[in-house]
Parts: sequence; structure tokens; C-alpha cells
Amino acid sequence: MKEQRCVIIGSSPETDVSEMGGLLKKDDYIICADGGYIFAQMLGIKPDLIVGDFDSSESPVQAECEIIRLPVRKDETDTHYAVRKGLERGCREFLLCGVSGGRADHTYANFCLLKFLLDQGAHGIIADGGTVIFVEDEGEISLDGKNGYGFGIFPFGCASCRVTLEGFDYPLQNGTLDNGFPLGVSNRISSDNAKVTVLEGTVIMFLYKY
Repeated sequence: MKEQRCVIIGSSPETDVSEMGGLLKKDDYIICADGGYIFAQMLGIKPDLIVGDFDSSESPVQAECEIIRLPVRKDETDTHYAVRKGLERGCREFLLCGVSGGRADHTYANFCLLKFLLDQGAHGIIADGGTVIFVEDEGEISLDGKNGYGFGIFPFGCASCRVTLEGFDYPLQNGTLDNGFPLGVSNRISSDNAKVTVLEGTVIMFLYKY
């Protein structure tokens, strides 16, 4: 039986709601973090769960789903709590929408949640504004059918990483990326069978259409 994907809908003010609607599937388990429930309403989607402290949006008065109200003063963000609830409910694949843009510290915190998911044996991506963001540990990542896409790759949570990039305008063979020198910015995929191999360390990758 295929595991259900968990979709976390955040409340970034820069969210493109029409883009988000095209990413969702009928069988997704949907958790709205704080004001993300407003985007769900705009899309005509009934969430399975709403969580938040509602310090930056109105608390939902009526909702045909479970609501968990969180304290304002806490150690984890509303989105982090939502991710944990998704894990507790058996999900291992996550799509995070409406979680980038706006406050830079919140955006970076959500990048960190991708690493948190990896550490829990799960996997997640952020898809916002036409960009897909994902964090990977050592291994091989296929980027089939992405010829012409823009691409960026950087060390994440480590001083450096070693990678091989095949099928790119700027290929790399067992090269070192350092966190103080953004060598991995502004690359482009030039093959239908591009591949990234992370030989050492953890990377964050950005995939986008020009």
C-alpha cells in the first residue's frame, strides 16, 4: 500500500495560491500551519488538520477538521510542529508549500526542516514560486526530464561537501563545494538524464524554470 503524502501549507505572504493548487493530489494528507488554512479555503480544500498559535492570522472560528492551538511562546515553529504531526501520523513523503519568502529567518528555518525530515528517515521538498528546494545526504539523485532548468547546489549544515554533477552546463567531477564560496550558484541542466552524486556531506539544491 502506498504511503500517504503529507502536504504542509504555510502562510508566507508571497505565496502564489494558483501555483499551489496544481501541486496537490486528492489523497494528500493536508496540514495547515497557522494562516495556511486561509490558502486552503481559497483553493476550496478541506484540510485534515490545522495547527498554529495564530499570532499573525485570525484563529479559525469554524472548521470541519481537527484544530490544535499552540502557545505563542515555544521552541519550535508552527511549521515544525506540523511536520512532526505528519510524521506521527505515518507520513514519510512531505511537500511544503507557502513556506518561503517573507521573513528570511522563517524561510531558513523551513530549509532546516528538510534536513530534520531526512534525519527521521523521511523526505521532503519545498515548492514555492516556481522553485523546488530539497536537501540530500550522501547518494545519487536523478534529475530526469529537467533539461533547461536552472540549478543551484550548496553545502548545508557542514563546512564543505564533495559532489559530482553530470549533465550540466557546468559539470563537476568529485569537486568540493565550500560554504564560504558559492560556486554552485546559477548552473543549468543540459541533459534529460542529469545526475547529482553527493559523495560526502549534506547539500541543499534549488531547481527552477527560467
